[in-house]
Amino acid sequence: MCRRLAVAVLALLAAGCMDLSDIASAIDDARAVAKIGVVAHPELSWPASASRFKRALQLFRSRKVDAIVVLGDLTNDGYLNQYRVLAQAWDDVFRNPVKGIDPDPPRRILMLGDRDRQNFRPEFADAFGGDLSLEGGEFEVNGFRFRATVARPNPGDTPSFFAEGKPALTDELCWFPRTRIELNAGSLSGVVPKAGYETVKGAAAASQGLLVVAYSAELTVSRIDFGDGESVASDWTIPLASEGVAGKIDSRAPEFWADTVLRVVPGEELGKGLSYKVEWPPVLAKHTGVRAYSYEVDALVPTADGGREAVAKRLYVLSPNFCRAESRDTVPVSCRFMANDLPPGAVPRFRVTPISSFGVRGRSIYN
Repeated sequence: MCRRLAVAVLALLAAGCMDLSDIASAIDDARAVAKIGVVAHPELSWPASASRFKRALQLFRSRKVDAIVVLGDLTNDGYLNQYRVLAQAWDDVFRNPVKGIDPDPPRRILMLGDRDRQNFRPEFADAFGGDLSLEGGEFEVNGFRFRATVARPNPGDTPSFFAEGKPALTDELCWFPRTRIELNAGSLSGVVPKAGYETVKGAAAASQGLLVVAYSAELTVSRIDFGDGESVASDWTIPLASEGVAGKIDSRAPEFWADTVLRVVPGEELGKGLSYKVEWPPVLAKHTGVRAYSYEVDALVPTADGGREAVAKRLYVLSPNFCRAESRDTVPVSCRFMANDLPPGAVPRFRVTPISSFGVRGRSIYN
């Protein structure tokens, strides 16, 4: 490592660069054992569909990764022409005649998903020089050993990357179950909210993956949205240990800041009757230390005996930009209740409770 560090710093000095951030970056690069880009679900079909995948490759190229792992659903339907789109996207980034050919392009580790198997034939692998893996398995890059599979692997002590569903990488449970190093790589082709949550229109535009830097005793994992070109949450720093790792589960609650106002606006839905639009600002870590992942919203109505209010209807809601960086999660969160879903004649009161990725509940606000 000392030799790599000296070479890197001398190269910067020779180029006339005395910027401290560049030197710090060179020192960090020299410390790293391996840099690995991990993505899933490019789902390529025609050349125009490769834009998200190419943005990911370009970022990984700029970070000088040693390997790129693509976890399944390489194509949309598994046809040969779709594999050629993937191969061309790789060449456009790493063998571009204008930008030049990388003398030492990153290792390419590609795995088949369910979509790829629909029309796959073994000879398709020729398009990649034999880089396709049918089942995934264990790999080694610069001495760093890891497992990579499409489905979540069986528990083990080797760091594992997998693609299960299309979660938002803002969900802290993508490092799951935090007793071992098992990391969900997210998705290049949009985020699918968990079952039971209200639909979020912007989730389909998300394009996310991992940049993993392995050091001798730890991993640093950046969760990146390639469309925005930035991290969507703080990096995970994960100790490497032969007996596994116990990750810290954050028990802090997300909280609305003082004087947060819950707005309720009655209105008419065309052809549906009276409705209530409930709106509130998102709970962000910069305000209270913990970002809310979701919100529980209750319509409360008086009971017949005049006792405690009862929950007439409950919704679980995500903010419009729940899957993006906090700096972009500034739009008010809202949901709508229809009057005909509530007891006849009832005048509801509304309650909103913020909830973290770990299920920790903050204090509720009311209108």
